Amino acid sequence: MKLKYIPVYTADFEGQIDFYTQKLGFKITGTMTFYEGRESTVIQSDKLNVALLVTNNDSNSDKSNIIINTADCLNDYYVLRTAGVFFCKSPAYLPAGLAAEFLDPAGNKFMLLEERNYNEQ
Repeated sequence: MKLKYIPVYTADFEGQIDFYTQKLGFKITGTMTFYEGRESTVIQSDKLNVALLVTNNDSNSDKSNIIINTADCLNDYYVLRTAGVFFCKSPAYLPAGLAAEFLDPAGNKFMLLEERNYNEQ
C-alpha cells in the first residue's frame, strides 16, 4: 500500500487553486469525484509522491493536516516565504525534528518536517 491522495477543503476554490499552483508549484493533473456529488481537482508536485484533491466545501468545516517531509526545512521555509507563503510557526525543534507550519487560504494546516533522530551520535 502507499499513500496516493490527500483531500484538502476550501470554500474559495479558485483562491485555493491559485495558492497551490502559484506559491507551492503544484500542477493541475485532472479531476475526480472523491465524494458523492463533490468533484475534486487533482493537483500534484514533481517533488511529492502524493496528489492533493482540492474539494469545494461550502461549510468550510472540514480541514486537513498535512505533513511534508523535507531534507532541508530551513531552505524550504525560506523558498516558500519568498513566494509569499505565511508561516504561523517558524522553524523550531520538535521531538520528531525541525518543523515549520503554514496554513493554506482555507485554513488547512501544513507542516514542513525535517525528521531527525536525536539519539544518533
